[in-house]
Amino acid sequence: MKYIYTALDCPKCEILKKKYRAEGVTFVERAADRIKQPEDEADQEALIQASMQNMELPVEVNV
Repeated sequence: MKYIYTALDCPKCEILKKKYRAEGVTFVERAADRIKQPEDEADQEALIQASMQNMELPVEVNV
């Protein structure tokens, strides 16, 4: 499953979502706030990925 962590007013997030929709890529969008308090394995992976990309959004995770 592909998860994309996004925030409101994030132009990069909107571009990525439009790209994936045009390509027919299935994904689940999650609020970036979940990264601050991980609730499941995908959130934990997102925290790791976000730290590797200097906390810039969007964050993509495949679980």
